[in-house]
Formats: sequence, C-alpha cells, structure tokens
Amino acid sequence: KKENTHKHSHHAHYIVCIRKILFRHTHTHISLKTKMKVLIQNLQKKKSLATHLQNQYNPDLMLLQEINLPSESLGTKLAHFTSMNGYGTAIYFSGELKEVQKVKSPHAEIGGFIYKKTTIATTIAGEVEVQCISFHGYNGQPFQSIDKLAAHVQTVLSLLSSSTSKPIIFAGDFNTWTNEHVNAVTNIMDKAGLQLLYSWPYPGREVPLDHVFGRGVDLRKVVGVLENEADHLGVFLDLEVKKR
Repeated sequence: KKENTHKHSHHAHYIVCIRKILFRHTHTHISLKTKMKVLIQNLQKKKSLATHLQNQYNPDLMLLQEINLPSESLGTKLAHFTSMNGYGTAIYFSGELKEVQKVKSPHAEIGGFIYKKTTIATTIAGEVEVQCISFHGYNGQPFQSIDKLAAHVQTVLSLLSSSTSKPIIFAGDFNTWTNEHVNAVTNIMDKAGLQLLYSWPYPGREVPLDHVFGRGVDLRKVVGVLENEADHLGVFLDLEVKKR
C-alpha cells in the first residue's frame, strides 16, 4: 500500500513538472500583436497640413517631415525636432509618447548651416511598445553624397533599441535620389534587422524618395497614396506590429 502511494506521488510530481515546462515554453514564444493606422508625409512646410491630415484620416500614428509647427493644432500628442522657425520632423500619436530623442545629421547641407533633423519616440500601441522614427535624410544637393546619407542613417540606427523583441517603424523622406542611394540605405537597414516594407513615388521621378522600414512589423494594406498641396505624396498604411 505504501509502495502504491509512493508511485502515485512520483507520477503527480512528474505531471506538475511537465506542465511547468509547457507553461514556460508557451509564454516564452507568445507574440503580442496590434494593428496601427500609420500616415507618413513630407509636408513641404505647408500651413496646417498635418492637422488637416489628422482630421481627415484619423491615423493612430503620423511620421511627418518638413512640418510647419507654429501653424499646427495637434496639442501635446506631438514629439518634434524643429528649427527656431518651427520646421523639421515630428511624430504624432493618438496615445502616449515617451523616450523622445532628437537627432541631427552628422553632416551639414551645402552651405554649412542646415542639418537635417530626425525625431525618435516610443509609442504604446495596445500592449506593445513601438519605437518610431520620423526621418528626413541628408540631401547634399547638388552632389547627393551616398556616403553622407549612409552616415546619417547609421547615426540614427545607433540610437535605437537593441532588443529584437521591440518593434521599430523607421520612415520618411530619405532623399534617395538614385537606385544606388536606395540600395545603400536598404543594405544598411537590412544589416540592422529592418526590412523595407513600402516605397512610394515622388511625382515626376522614377526613383522613390520616401520609404518605410520595419522590424517586427508587417504591412497589411496600403490604404492609399495621398495627393495634397505638398510636393511629396503621402501614404496611409495598415500595419501590424508584434512583440515576441
């Protein structure tokens, strides 16, 4: 009788151990997912354009370049890196923004006075924290240096989360004037674990200037390419972000 009790106890202990292992395995690999409506636009400093786009499309997230900040009415749901005149990049999010970083290009534009600006911020979408980047790339007209654009991208990448479980949306006007520019940026992003999700045209040019890259992000749907008073086209996307 004692022997049977001992066997039953040993069997129950074995089952408990298996359940613990399965619980750890299941929760280690769980993937939290949430959908985000994302609008990306170079505003060309047009007055109140970001506010107009927010009212028209009601996105969760907007990654904006060349914003005319004094003309906008987006309240406190905006992180930005702008000049004294209020021009630069910005991130709008319908919820909480935190961990804001402001990054200047390592190279000045021709003339030595203007440095392109990048805004970084973390958003909380559902249960998932997403690091978002509104990027306006080194231009360098008329020489269009690929090396200086590459250095600008790498400078921003060096400040991003090293945790592969944290999704990243990195988008904006990259000033990729040639296919060589596009390839250089795409290769740098790929090495950092970010994949090209979508590129959209600039009117009158064969090579796109605007792109969105992501890590832990899937493109579900291109809702629309947006035509407005800015020289760039914008884009409205359904994205799914996931944290493992």
